[in-house]
Amino acid sequence: MSRGPLLDYHDEMRPTIPFTDRFTIAVLAASLIAAGCVRDAERERRLDAAFVRVMESEDARPSGGPALDELVEASRDTIPEIRFAAVRALGRLENPELVRYIAPHLADPSSSVRQAAINGLAQSHQAGPGDEALPLLLARVGIEQDAAVRGTLARSLGRLDLSAPNRRLASNEIVELSRVEGRDAPLTTLVGVALGLEALVRGAGAEGLDAGSAGRLVDLARMSVTEPTEERQVSRIRSLALSALGQARRMDRELIEDALDSGEPQAAAGALRYLSSVPPDERLELLDRGLDPELERASPFPAIEALRFIAEQPRTGPMCERLFEHASPEPRTRRSSRDAVRIVAIDALARPCPEVAPQQTLLRSIAEAPRSATSSSGPAAAWQPAAHALVSLARLSPDEARDLVPSFAADPSSFVRGYAARAASAVGDSGALRRLAEDSDPNVRSVALEGLYALEGHAVDDLLLAELSEDDPQLLMTVATLLEGTPRPARVAPALLASFERISAAERETWRDGRRALLARLEGVGDIGYYDRLVPFLEDYDPLVAEDVASVLEAWTGRPHETSPREPPPLALPSASDLRAMDGARVVLLMAGDGEIVVELDASVAPMNAYRFYRLTREGYFDGLTFHRWAPNFVIQGGSPAANEYAGDGPFTRDEVGLLSHWRGTVGISTRGHDTGDGQIFVNLMHNVRLDHTYTIVGEVVQGMDVVDRVLEGAVIERAEVRGGS
Repeated sequence: MSRGPLLDYHDEMRPTIPFTDRFTIAVLAASLIAAGCVRDAERERRLDAAFVRVMESEDARPSGGPALDELVEASRDTIPEIRFAAVRALGRLENPELVRYIAPHLADPSSSVRQAAINGLAQSHQAGPGDEALPLLLARVGIEQDAAVRGTLARSLGRLDLSAPNRRLASNEIVELSRVEGRDAPLTTLVGVALGLEALVRGAGAEGLDAGSAGRLVDLARMSVTEPTEERQVSRIRSLALSALGQARRMDRELIEDALDSGEPQAAAGALRYLSSVPPDERLELLDRGLDPELERASPFPAIEALRFIAEQPRTGPMCERLFEHASPEPRTRRSSRDAVRIVAIDALARPCPEVAPQQTLLRSIAEAPRSATSSSGPAAAWQPAAHALVSLARLSPDEARDLVPSFAADPSSFVRGYAARAASAVGDSGALRRLAEDSDPNVRSVALEGLYALEGHAVDDLLLAELSEDDPQLLMTVATLLEGTPRPARVAPALLASFERISAAERETWRDGRRALLARLEGVGDIGYYDRLVPFLEDYDPLVAEDVASVLEAWTGRPHETSPREPPPLALPSASDLRAMDGARVVLLMAGDGEIVVELDASVAPMNAYRFYRLTREGYFDGLTFHRWAPNFVIQGGSPAANEYAGDGPFTRDEVGLLSHWRGTVGISTRGHDTGDGQIFVNLMHNVRLDHTYTIVGEVVQGMDVVDRVLEGAVIERAEVRGGS
């Protein structure tokens, strides 16, 4: 029988029946099975109803009233699954005043509820100091016996924002949790320990790590696998330990060599990020190990980090030789993840080497190579290397690149034309930029206008004003930014206000960033003559916009204004049947020319966001969209109809953060601030635990990570479909 939206629980043990008569037992067993099915069905119905109520109350983000009462009451339910969902929801509200409802569950009989309470205490202090939560967690350290819960204690202690004395105390307790009777704690605990120490160092830098903690991290960085089943957890522990040591400036050559010898690409890449800790005369040897072709064939991560390090160093002949080698094309008939390595090297060649002429020749040959305008996932002639080479050449030698710009500016791909605008800006080609400022694609126009403004300043204000009739949020933000200091405020102010009024009429939450940018500029160029037109927006549907309006009016009048925002109806939440329909479902992204990316959804962790991803896929929303962002060794991001950060599906969804970490292959929801999910997704290319507790995870790539590693900017999602499910 399907367990529905809540996972990781077991039915309570039932008492045995003290009868000896076999016939009686058989009859009784049959009746018990029937009764058990009824009880199970009743239990499922109760779970479904309670889970939906908790989800609705959590979505309301209450600080009091019936919705909060619902969560508090559910947290006291006799069924552990319901308590778990309610306690998790209370923590997700990120309100320290609710700790009094969460803390009692630190002693809950259910280990999962205790984990939710521990994490909830830390999440409640996400936005501020966590010293008040520390005693509650420390009191539990000496009591808790469950390995997974002890791991949650360790990671929660590490993520608190603490004063220096309390930080040392937390660090010592995390180290204590890493051992049981003088030996290594179970791996489940040690993953939490590594997460906790990494978070502590990330928040406090070198001050977050004393000698004892550093020594324990070195132990963890050198852990070995004793059983094949341990490989995944040990790999994560090693990577996190190396990251923490690097951030604390305690990396050394021996640790880097161990990481390079480990056969774990993420550990090797993580160690190479901190190569500056090694004496300069020892770096080249380690760089070459990171750039080893055999290692690169296994994974692009170490080579990318090695080339990034080279890009930041003084230009010497040996360093440039390595850039040339990795930027040069190699004969092949299909794409590989090496293209990512190649592009990083091409970007690094924007700075001059001792011998500039060979550098110019190489970049020009790459820029002049045939390119595919339709997909980044097709043949080796994909456009990205050529476009990056054009921009690097334009920055290195503007005269050498000038004659190449027109070809790129006429390319069928808007992504390529965007790079043409960057190159035109670098070479100072105002004519090309003016033509690109009339491009059909708003993203291209945004880049071109920025370039033109850099060359001509407010002489381009007429072009900027013309764009205020458009509806692309990113374009409007660009225009509003560039109009700062305009010499014609009397002309600009009414255009800004008219644009603000027009896009506000649509009442789309996802217009927030564009609307706020327009208001920010209007404050400086407008005056009290526009007061009456702006006053109604004190009751705007977006509370943040209403606050901005109040600030503008106060700046104009010198007196404060009260807001009365009227929030629009929220996005419809999934029903219990919707969530059950997702049980076992996978979203499959069929990438143009390059195979499938299969994402297994997890509605138990993020029901609202996972359902939206599921629903949009079934509606065909993702078909033909792109991964518009490629950040090497970080993420790929896509799902925007406008192929930019600021245009997605509305309304916003709330964040649903939890104990899942942003390991490599997890799929998250892109946001532009708290509770601003708009359907855009990202895939973690590496372990990105700094995103934990801030960005929602909706699933994990279970097939096709090799395809993910080949995705570059502009890769097309030919089609998305749902497979499986109830």
